[in-house]
Amino acid sequence: MISVRTAPSSFIMAVQMGLLAVALTIPSGLMSAGSSRETFNSRLEAALRDHVMGGLRHANLSGEVAAVQLPANLGAFPRDAGIRPLRSFLPDKAAGRYIIPMEISPPGERPVRIYPAVETVALVYGWEAQLPLKRGDSLDPKLFKRTTARVRRRERDYYTAASLPEGYQICARLAPGEMLRYHHIEQAPAVKRGEDVTIYYQLNSITLISPGKARRRGQIGDIIPVIAAVTGKRLYGRLTAPGIIVVE
Repeated sequence: MISVRTAPSSFIMAVQMGLLAVALTIPSGLMSAGSSRETFNSRLEAALRDHVMGGLRHANLSGEVAAVQLPANLGAFPRDAGIRPLRSFLPDKAAGRYIIPMEISPPGERPVRIYPAVETVALVYGWEAQLPLKRGDSLDPKLFKRTTARVRRRERDYYTAASLPEGYQICARLAPGEMLRYHHIEQAPAVKRGEDVTIYYQLNSITLISPGKARRRGQIGDIIPVIAAVTGKRLYGRLTAPGIIVVE
């Protein structure tokens, strides 16, 4: 009778652990080789972000880095290579795309210049419309919400004052969720078309006062047409105060 001897369970477990260690050795080596490149890229990106954010703070601009575009073939640089910007970053606006010259100094080798790109966005703390607004609507704070928006261009167009201006109105359509800009507002007219006005005009040495209606909107100082309620005549007078027309 032939007897079959089985390997001790401890031996089988040792073999399995050895095979597992061999299997993990190759990916680990590959990962460490790749991480050197990734580590240098991450160091370079961090240096770029710090440099750009420092320039934004120095210029008293509110913004943040949205994206960093690194040149190709950076894997040739060792992860401990020196990194420094070649010039100060002094932007005149928070939102934009900037080329940042950098100098890379590999140990024992000549420095190399690279030109990565950084895209920034402006952080605008302004007024967001909560409802659809159209021309003639008032600038009621209840119709807006104070919020921060990330904008990629023309950040100076946004209305960012702490309060909405008095005596102004909406002059362009504004969708819900859209941020208020300066071109959305205009000074509200002192009188609107069809509004009741009081007309003052001279007849010889007598000042006559007549009710009437404005035929066109206008600001203080404008000459606008009015219709006198008593005579029905069309007159032209200067708007001297809200609802007051003086025929000269």
